[in-house]
Amino acid sequence: MFANRDARLRQISLRMLMYPGYLQGYGISMQIGSIGFPEDQQVKLEKIFKLSKQTRYTLVKFDPADLPDLLLVFGRDIASHEALGELPVTYHSRIILVCRGKPDSKGYAHLGYPLVSSRVLRTLDNMTHENEEMDIVEEAEQENRFSKYEAPVEAESDLPPDSERSCYKVLVVDDNEVMQQALNAELLQMETPVEVHFSSTGEDALKQVDETLFDFVFLDVVMPGIDGFEACTEMRNRPDMKKTPIIMLTSKTSPMDEVKGIMAGCSTYLTKPIVHEEFQKVISRVANWVDEFQNA
Repeated sequence: MFANRDARLRQISLRMLMYPGYLQGYGISMQIGSIGFPEDQQVKLEKIFKLSKQTRYTLVKFDPADLPDLLLVFGRDIASHEALGELPVTYHSRIILVCRGKPDSKGYAHLGYPLVSSRVLRTLDNMTHENEEMDIVEEAEQENRFSKYEAPVEAESDLPPDSERSCYKVLVVDDNEVMQQALNAELLQMETPVEVHFSSTGEDALKQVDETLFDFVFLDVVMPGIDGFEACTEMRNRPDMKKTPIIMLTSKTSPMDEVKGIMAGCSTYLTKPIVHEEFQKVISRVANWVDEFQNA
């Protein structure tokens, strides 16, 4: 079941990078919110989305209870919009300030004003296609990394006796202590002993991976500070973690969330709450791959 799902998501994510309109065939569209626009500019923005030939972006009304994938904010200063004061810190990386010249608020993406269709779409593409220039060799490497996990467990488990490890070092990154303990309980059921380390934030997790070489990592998507997607991307930038299995944890089942995880470099997904049978199936496959890779 997981092999088929991962294969489908890989295909979608790779084609999404090459063909922006490909997502529409799967009924997937990134939601783009807007706030603070003068009435005439809001009308112009709506026309840009309606009349353009793009199919992967949908303009939606801003709702703090259901945040869009990206948010266009009219003005030079984020502080001038009271409605944005309660947004999670991790969401600010998805905000694009729309104004003439450089915005007063530092660290935000910027869309120049006045609004021009090509400029609007190009800015959105820059925010969502960071890996668009990935060449064929890199795509092939990503395919190989995933295909290793899909090999039958039985074919990987016949290791020489002297190659058996004493334990696995595992990092669990989740700000929910109950979930940490649930994962710990599942990991302790593995045949090989497990040394489990815990982290509650992405920032702390990055410090831990700098200090310790883990065999695999469980990474929650939604956390205080940097989110799981950003943490995963940062981990993949470390040379010694290029092939470390990273299993992302999410309570969402949105295909877009899973595609974002694949693009960030995660190896596979587990949906919370954890189902014992599914967890053990995934962890057995990943552990056997780790043994095979490190003894190759």
